[in-house]
Amino acid sequence: MDPVADLFSAIKNAIRRRMDYVDVPSSKLKEAILELLKKEGYIKDWERIEEGKRGTQYTLRVHLKYSDPKKERSVISELKRVSKPGRRIYVPKHRIPYVERGLGIAIVSTDAGLITDHEARKLGKGGELIAYVW
Repeated sequence: MDPVADLFSAIKNAIRRRMDYVDVPSSKLKEAILELLKKEGYIKDWERIEEGKRGTQYTLRVHLKYSDPKKERSVISELKRVSKPGRRIYVPKHRIPYVERGLGIAIVSTDAGLITDHEARKLGKGGELIAYVW
């Protein structure tokens, strides 16, 4: 029962099938992660869809990004969940890891919200290490 891992699995499966977009159930954490991925250039865009509304939960449509027109190479090589519900991983500001020697990003949950490892180092903040993306 890990919604972030479900989001990552849906994105990875859609990339393997070379789909243009994937629909996932919404949550505020997922929206923050998708906004961060959009800002860093790993996805084209995401949107909230009204038609798939179930009660108070919306459906999020994630538009995937490929580096070639034939959709053979995705911009996202790997999404890896680090901190899980059964085992939370926290890092201080001086121990924030570099992902793929700085080419990828680590998503860190801080008191300033969800930020990348680069921003966390610049702000001098540590927090929960959510995921690695490269």
